[in-house]
Amino acid sequence: MIRRLLLLAAILSPFPLSAQQSSGFVRGADLSFVPQIEDLGGTYKLNGVQKDVLDIFRENGANYVRLRIWHTPANGYCGLAQTLEYALRVKAKGFKLEIDFHYSDWWADPGKQNKPAAWSSLTFAQLKDSVYAYTKNVIEALKNQNTLPDMVQIGNEITAGMLWPDGKIPTSFPTLAWQQFGELVKEGIRGARDAAADSSIKIMIHIDRGGDYATSQWFFDNLLAQGAQFDVIGLSYYPWWHGSLAAMQSNLNSLAARYGKEIILAETAYPWTTQSLNDGMGNITVDPAKLPAGYSISVQGQKAFLAKITKILKETYNNKGVGFFYWEPAYISVSPIGSSWEHLTTFDFTGAALTTMTAFMDLDSIPTVNVKLRVNTATNADTLKVSGVVQVRGEVKGVGSSLLPSGELFTWDSYSGVMPQNVGGDYWEYQLKMYASDRLEYKIWTGHSAGTPTYLRLGWEGPITPFDSSGVNARAYTAAGGDTTLEIEFYNSRGVAVDQYWSPFQVKGDSLGVLFRVNMAALTSSGLFDPTVHGPLAVRGDSAASGGRLSWARSTVVLQRETVSVAGGSFWSKVAYFPRSSIAVGTPIHYKFFVENSPFGGWEYNISDRVFTFPARDTTLTWQFFNNRLLPTGVEEGAPPLPAELELAQNYPNPFNPGTLVRYSLTRSSHVTLSVCNILGQVIATLVEETQSPGVHSTAWDGRDDSGRQAVSGIYFLRLEAEGLTRIRKMVLLK
Repeated sequence: MIRRLLLLAAILSPFPLSAQQSSGFVRGADLSFVPQIEDLGGTYKLNGVQKDVLDIFRENGANYVRLRIWHTPANGYCGLAQTLEYALRVKAKGFKLEIDFHYSDWWADPGKQNKPAAWSSLTFAQLKDSVYAYTKNVIEALKNQNTLPDMVQIGNEITAGMLWPDGKIPTSFPTLAWQQFGELVKEGIRGARDAAADSSIKIMIHIDRGGDYATSQWFFDNLLAQGAQFDVIGLSYYPWWHGSLAAMQSNLNSLAARYGKEIILAETAYPWTTQSLNDGMGNITVDPAKLPAGYSISVQGQKAFLAKITKILKETYNNKGVGFFYWEPAYISVSPIGSSWEHLTTFDFTGAALTTMTAFMDLDSIPTVNVKLRVNTATNADTLKVSGVVQVRGEVKGVGSSLLPSGELFTWDSYSGVMPQNVGGDYWEYQLKMYASDRLEYKIWTGHSAGTPTYLRLGWEGPITPFDSSGVNARAYTAAGGDTTLEIEFYNSRGVAVDQYWSPFQVKGDSLGVLFRVNMAALTSSGLFDPTVHGPLAVRGDSAASGGRLSWARSTVVLQRETVSVAGGSFWSKVAYFPRSSIAVGTPIHYKFFVENSPFGGWEYNISDRVFTFPARDTTLTWQFFNNRLLPTGVEEGAPPLPAELELAQNYPNPFNPGTLVRYSLTRSSHVTLSVCNILGQVIATLVEETQSPGVHSTAWDGRDDSGRQAVSGIYFLRLEAEGLTRIRKMVLLK
């Protein structure tokens, strides 16, 4: 009854085609289970309001519906009569329609392609006639009620053939098998085209090997050799079965180049939860280890996955990637049939739409803005070097996903690709793209390397009160207007909450603040500084140049100990305020750190004067070791020790575009070969080919191969060969 009322409403009140739906890119859903679920009392909600599931998909930008058809199903669902009825609803809502012929009374897939019972005793000649007549009759029936499909799929996942055993491939007679299979496929195509009599209808051939080019090529080479004429290559891609995103992308590009046909991911899905209902139907097993790194089992991960495959499809060679169908996103659990797919739907267990739904939108039509994040780590309790790692981790709320429009992942874990680069001293910057009106929630993570966090909370900063007092323990930004550069955000090393835009500086119209910071660990370990005996610790310097704020003769700027800092409170710091009126911007100001009541006279004696130039605004100076002019290298003074073994660090940034920095360490003099390989293991660029001394080395890759051509987006491998050993790191070029 519910379904029939919805059908009547759809016919009487057709919806206009929305701007989201009018895009040529297929953003489709296989909704074949919906009529049965509705008849059993299942309902769907969007923002708490019960709605026709077709309206939910339409309002979120989906433009295509895929329906499977079985010859004589036992319960009638997915049979001709029910398909005709549902097609009326689908077309009335403004969707394009794809019909998926299984040529079976039940499921057909690579493991089973059983004939309909009505065809079980037919000769091969009769079987061909039946495929033609049946296909033609179905399409004619749809056409006669003004619901002609826009696309027709001849067989479902027919990698091993269809209508077994007549159309099974391979057999002990592979030539005959391909010939018979080809004749069956061609009869299906002929039946669809004769019934449609419309050149705009597209024919799809669908196999299951989304990430397997070798099998895909084998299949389509042999099918085309039989003279089959079709328009679209359809692939199933479930990452836990069909390989990595990179393998899928490579397959799409290779197929597009070889055959010149449009390609659709005819089936795909991603888990939003690891939970399940006790509904008597076991869930499809998803191996988390086979899911793409950085795409969590969560609503955010599911949404980002759809954004990623959309991006891959749109970047397919010669624009041949034309869309996707999400398989059964509305297959929610309803008694008595349950659901084996409830963890892979785009609705929760109550039928409420997940935010994943917005991934069906034509995001290319939504404006983006550039947002520059600026971070200062002077307030980090550890010895973060300019070569260290600053990572912004968080999530997107709105139409966007964890995959930002600029191409990088934005997550709460180590896979976040938002990694600000050092722009001098303690200052770090990163520019990303986001969709207008989306909201970022995030915090700052720091490390000495990607795998070595800074002191306190495993690299995480302390509690944050967002600028809008929304109550989340995170920084926040909602895109409004045009491009934006955010205020400097200081890392919080304290265990108490600070405002998002807190600052160690006080706003003083007549003065400008400079943060001095020094690490005393080395001096303490040598026995020359005991904070309980010696001190205070101060900054002394040129009185004339500093407008009288500093003095060589007395301690006018006294530093305070950071008790929570690394090595038992080894950092001392202070903001000193200098008069703006008496110091010109750019004036060099000489200074040194000084210890009162010290056993060595108090002065830094191993270095000449330190110098900073008077800035135009409040600023921080790069932290230093007392008595050490060198840039910071760690809490120990002096040259860092040689590495214990050959090491190839993770490139930074990663993912990257267009260039990235590579660092590696040698234990002894050795001939070094550092190269970049593609996913086939082929060397495309040689970065280093020479004998080098022991120690830390670095080089950059600009994303070009040895011929000067720009490399395409994808996964690459750094390979370091030295000291008789090999080290490999994976990296990702994103455009």
